[in-house]
Amino acid sequence: MRRIVLGLGLAIAAALADGAVSSAATGGAAKASWKVLPSISATVTPNYATGYGPQGGTGSGSTPAAGSLAVAGGGTVDFGTIVAGYQYIYKYAAQLTVKTNDSTGYKVFAEGSTDFIDTTHATILTMNSVLYWMLSSSSNTQYSAATPFQSTTNTGDTAYNNNANGQGQNITFLNGLSNPPSSTLIYSSSVDGTSTQGFDYQIRVPDSITTTDTFTAVVVYTAVAN
Repeated sequence: MRRIVLGLGLAIAAALADGAVSSAATGGAAKASWKVLPSISATVTPNYATGYGPQGGTGSGSTPAAGSLAVAGGGTVDFGTIVAGYQYIYKYAAQLTVKTNDSTGYKVFAEGSTDFIDTTHATILTMNSVLYWMLSSSSNTQYSAATPFQSTTNTGDTAYNNNANGQGQNITFLNGLSNPPSSTLIYSSSVDGTSTQGFDYQIRVPDSITTTDTFTAVVVYTAVAN
């Protein structure tokens, strides 16, 4: 038996427009013009709806149940005990709420700060071979088509600090915070205002994992104003 634990982090970036601009017209009249700087705010809520937690593992002989770190409306995405060679889905894993005044909308990126590590801080599982995401839907199962999370290629936290206790939740982008890798785009909107989107996670546990341990990783979401 193995236990899978995921921490969630959030990064926010806003693309800045030009500052205030004013000009004077002849004849004593004054004309002023200005631009409002785009702003963006976002929150990530794990376990955001009733019925959250793992499902699946059909034939494994183990009934999936969320682990002790999974708390309704917060906490951690904790798959609990899983079995090698089986697939699971974690319903209502994370809900992202984004608010921006940018009329062109925003983009959301998500990536692992490292691959999965065990209690000795050694990398055991690569992120993109194990953990997948999909937009939340009542029809999702552990066999639904899903997109793999990627582990970041940017600087930031090390595997040693990547755990489910509040550490390892930052990524420093080499080319600036507003430019995460395009391959990690998971959601976008072309309008301003406030919008909310939920995500289910899928995990595919390889047969090759023979150790009994707790594996942890951190997924970082980055919301960027267009």
